[in-house]
Amino acid sequence: MTDLTRRSVLHGSLALAAARPFAAPHIARAATTTATVWFAQGFVQDEDVALRKAVADYEKASGNQIELSIIPFAPHRQKIISAITSGVVPDMTMSNPNEILQLFAWQDKWLDVSDVVETQQAQFSETALQAAQAYNSVSRKRSFYGVPLRAAAIPCHIWGSLVEKAGLRIEDIPKTWDAYFDFFKKVQDNLRKQGERKVYGLGFQVTANGVDPANLFNAFLIAYGGQDIVTKDGSCISTTRRSGRRPSRRRATSAAPTGTATCRRAPSTGTMRTTTTRSTRNSW
Repeated sequence: MTDLTRRSVLHGSLALAAARPFAAPHIARAATTTATVWFAQGFVQDEDVALRKAVADYEKASGNQIELSIIPFAPHRQKIISAITSGVVPDMTMSNPNEILQLFAWQDKWLDVSDVVETQQAQFSETALQAAQAYNSVSRKRSFYGVPLRAAAIPCHIWGSLVEKAGLRIEDIPKTWDAYFDFFKKVQDNLRKQGERKVYGLGFQVTANGVDPANLFNAFLIAYGGQDIVTKDGSCISTTRRSGRRPSRRRATSAAPTGTATCRRAPSTGTMRTTTTRSTRNSW
């Protein structure tokens, strides 16, 4: 399958990311109107239903065929790494985990899809566009290696009835972070006094695997003013409070990912490939 064909697919309604073929490896059913696409399975069935419908609508409108594989989240991540390692790659894949966009763009593994993003750029937020970019250490420039697909936010869910049972009101929840979390400690204390032994005022995802802990960390980082530790010009700003030194600036080679999908390259030429936020961003 040629780059031109893959880009024609990309310019369609799916807005995913294309993969440049490797010099030697086999690419399944490389017909000029067929593209192989890998997606991570949705957390709810409606996600997969909507995806299948989008693919069917695209196929009907374009005449192209999409060989869609919906793969559970963890196996999908493993499958991407195996594909990049072996050279037996799909045409498009969801960026999973988000960080692979930046990691493999640095290694010159993805295809630059700036021309694809350009046709849709006015429809994307600045956050989404930043999420789809990465720095390539071979070309020594930052470019689009994914096409933004979706965005998400990290919410704080509040169980209103328990707040009221604790004798407090939703309207009284503070608008600053420290006071906000202290408020729910009081909710827990009041409920414990009423015999609610298994109810906690706060609950966070702090496991050692998956994307949820990273999302939680980024949410707190940004909430407490850390969103500019890497500036738009690529400088990393850090402060060492213990020594009392001024904040230092140093160049950063890549920015934190959000949500995207990307493209891959070939061992001989450098080649193919496959980002969530506070807002989280996802791209292809």
